[in-house]
Amino acid sequence: MTNIEKLTRAIESQKPITFEYNKIGKTPGLRFGNPHALYIFSPKNPAIPKTTKLDLVQTAGVSDSKIEKPFPDFRQFNITDLSNIEILENETKFEPMLEKFDVEKGTMVKMYNPESERYQNVIAKI
Repeated sequence: MTNIEKLTRAIESQKPITFEYNKIGKTPGLRFGNPHALYIFSPKNPAIPKTTKLDLVQTAGVSDSKIEKPFPDFRQFNITDLSNIEILENETKFEPMLEKFDVEKGTMVKMYNPESERYQNVIAKI
């Protein structure tokens, strides 16, 4: 099963995943999260190539931005940098994270918008 097939299956079944992110400059290690959308990202600058991205709510594991944005929080990953993706089939189905309480602002803030323009070339989304 390819990474795209695994991620599509996890999104459609709303099951959490584990994976390793192998991007230069990022801390290596296992990450856990709830995948929300898999899509082809088209930069505004046509000279920059399109990439396939995963929008995921990271819930545990290694993170370079955990202090600024504690878990759970949205993260975006290039799927070419993902490896060892595992669907946690025995875990409970997760609910989409549409909003989150922002402690600093003292209010709810929008997180995931399935109707966002960024998903116009969607492969799978909740």
